[in-house]
Amino acid sequence: MRDAVSENRAVHAEGGRVRGRFSAFAKSVALSALAGLFLSSAASAGPLLHYGVRSLPLDPLFNLPYNPQEVQFDSIPISSVGECAPLLGSLGHGGRVKLFGELHNGHGRVLILGDENPNAQRGLSGVVLVMRGGGCRTSGPLVALRRTPISDPDLDPGLSPADVSMLMRDIFTRYSRAFGTKANFLTWADRLTSEAEQARRESPDMPCPLLYTSMFSTPMIHNLNEFRNS
Repeated sequence: MRDAVSENRAVHAEGGRVRGRFSAFAKSVALSALAGLFLSSAASAGPLLHYGVRSLPLDPLFNLPYNPQEVQFDSIPISSVGECAPLLGSLGHGGRVKLFGELHNGHGRVLILGDENPNAQRGLSGVVLVMRGGGCRTSGPLVALRRTPISDPDLDPGLSPADVSMLMRDIFTRYSRAFGTKANFLTWADRLTSEAEQARRESPDMPCPLLYTSMFSTPMIHNLNEFRNS
């Protein structure tokens, strides 16, 4: 009898260990899946690395996944940027490219463009295109809007603080329209960012995502807070 009891206890103990290993494995898989939704960067204009396999596209500013069947961003013909089109590389699909922000004034035209390919092999999920004086310049959206000093002047789009502020207002308006309401847009941005931050705290070795709470400059955060309260 004692042998049977001992064997039963051993079976339960082994079962507990298996369940513990499975729980840890499941948690690891969940964190890896979340990490796969984001990009890791040294906050430079250089190419970034993809981690994991993403099934949804990332927006080019918050770097968060969204469902293109539910979230409808505007698009424009690639031909509408004229001679600047070759700078977009493989960005876009079917002759069109997604438009996430636009500034058009007497100094020129600034566009934030991207596509909805979740596996796009690009440094970022979009690009800033600056069209001024007959010339074309591109940069990563966060680099351009943060005005991060970079060593290569050819990658600096030269946006002024006023340019950034006006462009941010247009961006937030477009995101709200794409998500249906302003509340939906802000809930998406804040909830997914909070979940990513929590996952990073639970797994410090997880690749650091580009989250707006750490990547937006102080003026950009101010623009977002103004929009929240408007």
